[in-house]
Amino acid sequence: MKGFLAFLLVCVFVGMVGISTADIPDLVGNWTGPYVEYNAGQGFSEQEEGVYFINITEQQDRIIVGYSSYSKSDGTEERVDLAGVVSADGTGISLAEQNNGYSTGKIISADEFELTYLSDNDPISVAIDRFYRIN
Repeated sequence: MKGFLAFLLVCVFVGMVGISTADIPDLVGNWTGPYVEYNAGQGFSEQEEGVYFINITEQQDRIIVGYSSYSKSDGTEERVDLAGVVSADGTGISLAEQNNGYSTGKIISADEFELTYLSDNDPISVAIDRFYRIN
């Protein structure tokens, strides 16, 4: 019985260590991809990749910082600072864009993640974005 309890204790300890040392992916780099969005007053739109970019410039453990950028309809480039966190299990991601809304999503692989964006600014808008690492 003592042998079984010792084995069980070792299994629990190994399981706890595995949970606490989740692999946190390195997200530093440039990302782009397709998206679908809805903007009140404008309706639905869909874009292929290469229009909206995220550049993650720094990562310390689970905290990331960088900026997003895109070209406006008049040709000027819009740049918005962002900061975010990776979930403790290394599979989720949440971002806050300065004065521009919030995104949550799932890290699919080291080179792909998906975000859902929500903004209650006027006009209200939402989007589903898929990002792929640009080499």
